[in-house]
Amino acid sequence: MKPAVSPESASTPDAESVPSAADSYSQGMAIALRKLNAHARTRYEISKVLTEKGIDQGLSGSILDRLTELGYLNDSEFAREWVRSRVRSRGLALSVLRRELNAKGVGAEIVEEALLTINPADSDLRARELAEKKYRALSGVSDSVAIRRISTLLQRKGYSVGQSWAISRSVVGVVDNGEVLTAE
Repeated sequence: MKPAVSPESASTPDAESVPSAADSYSQGMAIALRKLNAHARTRYEISKVLTEKGIDQGLSGSILDRLTELGYLNDSEFAREWVRSRVRSRGLALSVLRRELNAKGVGAEIVEEALLTINPADSDLRARELAEKKYRALSGVSDSVAIRRISTLLQRKGYSVGQSWAISRSVVGVVDNGEVLTAE
């Protein structure tokens, strides 16, 4: 049988139901570690999660500092790995990578440092590889349609309009008849 609860005791929390600072710290640390266990995140992302979960901002700062001290949070390492991975797997241009890292709360200096790890020649080569792969998939379309579709793909990946058109024309021209098409 349940004990009766008086209105006074229902409205006033007892000592057991009020979380202590240590409990909140442990709870916040557990939340952060669960997020980091899934995949690497930035300091900003973890801070945002802790705020959404109702962890006090001062306590959140302590948790973030401790995770940084332990090596679980490192925005520089995150940015370098993010750039390397996204260039390799998706062929993204530097402008898109910069935008993605900014959205993740990585500081401008760290972003620029991470982007310096990418050789511009490698970026051009990756764009050309993407264009050639797309062209192989475009059977039965005219050259102008192929150029437009390849250029659009490259622009979605963050390459400039001029670079996209130049690479598209080059790929279509070289593959078709051994000559590079010139601007129309």
